[in-house]
Amino acid sequence: MGATHDSSTRFDPPKCHPNTRVAVLEYLLGWIFGHNDPEALILWLYGPAGAGKSAILQTIAEMCAERKSILASYFFGRSDPTWNTFKTLIPTIACQIAIAIPETRPLVELVIERDPTIFDKSLVTQLQSLVIHPLKDLSNSGYFSNPETCPRLVIVDGLDECVDPKAQSMILRTLADALRAQKLPLVFLISSRPEQNIQLTFNSASLAGLWKSLVLDDTYKPDNDIRTFLVDSFQEIKSTHPHHQYIPSDWPSNSNINHLIEKSSGQFIYASVVIKYISDLQPRLNHCCPSIQEMLSLLSDH
Repeated sequence: MGATHDSSTRFDPPKCHPNTRVAVLEYLLGWIFGHNDPEALILWLYGPAGAGKSAILQTIAEMCAERKSILASYFFGRSDPTWNTFKTLIPTIACQIAIAIPETRPLVELVIERDPTIFDKSLVTQLQSLVIHPLKDLSNSGYFSNPETCPRLVIVDGLDECVDPKAQSMILRTLADALRAQKLPLVFLISSRPEQNIQLTFNSASLAGLWKSLVLDDTYKPDNDIRTFLVDSFQEIKSTHPHHQYIPSDWPSNSNINHLIEKSSGQFIYASVVIKYISDLQPRLNHCCPSIQEMLSLLSDH
């Protein structure tokens, strides 16, 4: 359960800075609630490392949780052996479904009681037994007909961080088969880097007509969002640093901000690391946190 959006294990996960990524978030919410591209049951959000995919999905998860419209989430993590494998994906989703929709819980429990080895079965068998079967009667009754009033969103972040490339493709094909043949009453928001095997799988016949994509590129003007993030973050540093009275009011200069935006190249991770370093008050090996002089010099016009 450490892979879920609200797990304490993922303490302080990345999320969108206020008033940034507004257009992207609005589009995703529109899709989730059936206002745009309702025929697409899978939306693939992709972009390079550092583009902010996980932050966007974390923000969407929290926004939908407030509206009680998220059913389950799973954030892959390459460095954790329990989060970087497909083996925990379906059980984690099934557990969250049983919590979000109490009517499914007895059915999930019955499957496990009858077959305690279910968690060692194939991805297809687990999906059929732990997700499709418990949801089938509810789906037939029209429970999921209105996306505004029932939770049907499943978020899968960082598919490329599942360490086995073959498993990445298997996950996509298994979900697509269930959506098409079993009429699975869910929508899946999936993010990843644009790895070749993931691209090829999305473009295969098995996923045809089921998905749309959203690429994090210059279309959504990331430079403007990065500027907002930097300006707000530096203002917070000037307000909260123990020696804030020594920081000039015009620091950093506009040219400093522009330089950082240029160096970021549309990637939030660069700007985020800069801010984390400058605002860090914790001592580091062989180097204490930046002094006022160092902070000023780090972003000087010279």
